[in-house]
Amino acid sequence: MDSASRMNRMDLPPGPRYAPLQSFLYMLNPYGYMARMRARFGDTFSMPSMNGMLVLVNTPDAAREILSGGTKDFDIGFGVDLLSHLLGSNSLLLLAGDAHRRERKVLSPVFHGNRMKAYAPAMHQAAMDRGAQWLPGETIVMQNEMQSISLDVIIRAVLGVTEPERLSVFREAIRHAVSEVSPWPLFISPLRHEFFGVGPWARFMRHKRAFDLLLAEEITSARSRPEPGEDILSRLVDCTDEEGQSLSDSAIRDHLVTLLIAGHETTATALAWAFYEVTQHPEIERWLLDEIATLGSEPDPVQLSDLPALQAVSRETLRLHPIVPEFFRTVKNGYRLQNWNIPPGVVLAGSILSIQQDRELYPHPERFDPQRFLQQDFAPHEFAAFGGGHRYCLGAAFALSEMSVVLGTLLPRYALQSTKKRPLKTVRRHITLGPEGGAPLRVIAQRFGPARH
Repeated sequence: MDSASRMNRMDLPPGPRYAPLQSFLYMLNPYGYMARMRARFGDTFSMPSMNGMLVLVNTPDAAREILSGGTKDFDIGFGVDLLSHLLGSNSLLLLAGDAHRRERKVLSPVFHGNRMKAYAPAMHQAAMDRGAQWLPGETIVMQNEMQSISLDVIIRAVLGVTEPERLSVFREAIRHAVSEVSPWPLFISPLRHEFFGVGPWARFMRHKRAFDLLLAEEITSARSRPEPGEDILSRLVDCTDEEGQSLSDSAIRDHLVTLLIAGHETTATALAWAFYEVTQHPEIERWLLDEIATLGSEPDPVQLSDLPALQAVSRETLRLHPIVPEFFRTVKNGYRLQNWNIPPGVVLAGSILSIQQDRELYPHPERFDPQRFLQQDFAPHEFAAFGGGHRYCLGAAFALSEMSVVLGTLLPRYALQSTKKRPLKTVRRHITLGPEGGAPLRVIAQRFGPARH
């Protein structure tokens, strides 16, 4: 080991070694791994991975230090190589520095919170259509049900596709693209090869190419419309940067893929957890139903999206069950974090799992208690489900609106019950986390609404 390597090692917090083993253990059980490492090494520790060294922080104060840094301090974080194959190099998630700032400025008006309310009716209708297929006595897998709803919402809202046949084509294309995203190449870069068309990476690339062809057709169609529509694709086609230049087809494609794939999967998982938690807490279910009833027998979907009780349930779900376990920043030229001088190239990782379980911020953090979000506002370094700083998720308003509308539409109509006698575990789902078994629930009764024929 040369002197520079020794110095870099000395500047890192202590932590485990043997990258392949640590990556494997972490992938199997993120919560358990983080608890063991904190007990052994403290709140800040280093961890080797197959793609470089990570420094994990587990407290809100340390997270605030990272989130207060800007583009001069950090590059884009971990897993860029894998995600760029799926999302594309123009995705806002993968841009850094001035390119990220320019693109975010262009896209921000498209995703303004008030503008997202325009999609509430589509969210309501997608939930109604799916719920109409539920029969009393049957067991449904909420992850699958919510994914169907979220997929329809995002295809309609993002692409403006409404024709049944075209909707079906996009449903299948996105499902294939998501199902073939394996977490292992994220941690083991040698697996990112097609191996003569055999193996998971080859299957993923085939589905990706087919998906790209569909998107190219929609972009061409959107550019030929005499008047822009209300969908996000139309807004992207209509966007211009500071110099009056329109977005390129490749940039639009990458933004669409980011929304279609990252958006629908994460929201569906959050909704599956939300329905599960409500079934576990009858007092919270009654409180929600009473709050929804104040809006009348047929609430306007926009009213549902704004209802504080539904927003609180959505946020508490994301606090207790974060879909992405960390946020990442790559150190550019060295960074002072707490008492450590972090060398360039090291990735700082804020553990959302740990931050949102902080006992000082969240008394009894293991409890599902939505009221805490009605009693206090939490800063991004305290509630980090949507990231923070200059990389705060532009789709946060869309996701929270969808969760509120879907919960507010289906909870008053269907009584649900968990099929499990023990609490559900958190498991790895592709590159995110989700409920084991997809959160199976039994439909106990239809409360009101049109019967299914």
